Amino acid sequence: MKNNCSKYLFPLTLTILVLVSSCTKKEKDPLEKYGPFVQTVMRIDSGAFRGINFGESITSVIAKEGANTTEADTNYLYYEFSIDTMGTFDVTYDFDNGGLAEVQSFVFIKNLNQVDSVFDSFKAYFNDHYGAGDTQMGYNVWTVKSEKYGDININLSDESADFTADKTPGKISISIYPSKE
Repeated sequence: MKNNCSKYLFPLTLTILVLVSSCTKKEKDPLEKYGPFVQTVMRIDSGAFRGINFGESITSVIAKEGANTTEADTNYLYYEFSIDTMGTFDVTYDFDNGGLAEVQSFVFIKNLNQVDSVFDSFKAYFNDHYGAGDTQMGYNVWTVKSEKYGDININLSDESADFTADKTPGKISISIYPSKE
């Protein structure tokens, strides 16, 4: 009898372990496929930027981003973040009477050899979410609709050439604002 029990104990234990691990498996982050820069900067795969939408109040943005702003004013929030040891980024939120009206982010990449791949990752993210963008005056541009502001432009550019000193980081710019047209 003892021999028969041990014969079934191992397969039963293995089956239980497989079931438990499959039930506790963490859901994959949809931003993961774009790499750590896009995943960290965009943070959440919803909203216009980092899970935040145009027209949101300044208190709503603070609730989502946190109260540890680098600078703040009645119509302005500025944050600085790090991306592990690979780089940093900052985000500026500007508000008007209707709420969040403009977002500007600069992503600084320590390893200049990564700039093109990080840029391509952001471009792929925006293409996947908003369709193929246009190229206008050196910028990659996507135009999307907003309930509150009509057309919203998303501009993506590599501004690394703007730096002239040795060992300066690469710089990618993301601007999101209502179309003036």
